[in-house]
Amino acid sequence: MAVFTIQQTGEKVSTTWRELFTIQFKHAWFETTTENFLSKGIRIVPDEDTQQLFTGHKILYRFFGSSLVCFMQCIPFNPPDDEPKIPFVTVGSDLTIRFLVFSSSDFADKTFVVPTGSKQVYLFTNKVNNQSGGQLMLTSPFENYSPATDYPVGSVVQSGSQLYGAIMSSAGADNIPLSDTDYWKLLPTAPVVNNADLQDRATVKNDIACFAVIDLYKNGTTNNSYRLFDTNDQIFNPAPVFTIQFASRP
Repeated sequence: MAVFTIQQTGEKVSTTWRELFTIQFKHAWFETTTENFLSKGIRIVPDEDTQQLFTGHKILYRFFGSSLVCFMQCIPFNPPDDEPKIPFVTVGSDLTIRFLVFSSSDFADKTFVVPTGSKQVYLFTNKVNNQSGGQLMLTSPFENYSPATDYPVGSVVQSGSQLYGAIMSSAGADNIPLSDTDYWKLLPTAPVVNNADLQDRATVKNDIACFAVIDLYKNGTTNNSYRLFDTNDQIFNPAPVFTIQFASRP
């Protein structure tokens, strides 16, 4: 951890960079026993407003391997006690962090996701409440299968306790059952990205066409485990870890 010393109102104030949160991505196609290289399949950048927020509030981010990590410059909450820490620059109650996710054709070929960017976009956010096996998922609970719905290839839906991925597009009018293995593949049950995460771009208010949007909010979470800051804007130690998991295509 880097430590910097600055001069402020005649006193020395020690500032540090501390992890604010981590988002870990899981995708079997982009993993080996020794390496995770999902960063070769997707690109993640803050949108323009978030980049300005990062500059003004001394926040840095790094995306490497399978992890997106944000760091924030901070100071002691109650000096001379070193802990806990609070942001060096005060954050407002309306703080929102938005990342844009761009996918490669290789990623699309190896993942159960539908084509996005034109009218729809995947939305991952800490306003969901979808804990699974101790993981704080940023994805929504599964969308239930509806026979009357059109499903593009890459769709992921649930029926009962089972999860299915579309390997061919199907129209609701054709009444194709989930048991038809030419159209649907039974997937391992896991909290993966699914059709419930799809949103209209107009609803998300996303001006730049991309595969997905990640929105993290300081306030408005329905589960306290998803909060970015503790009481009095204290920075959690350890920082929260969120998860986005993808289902691999054959």
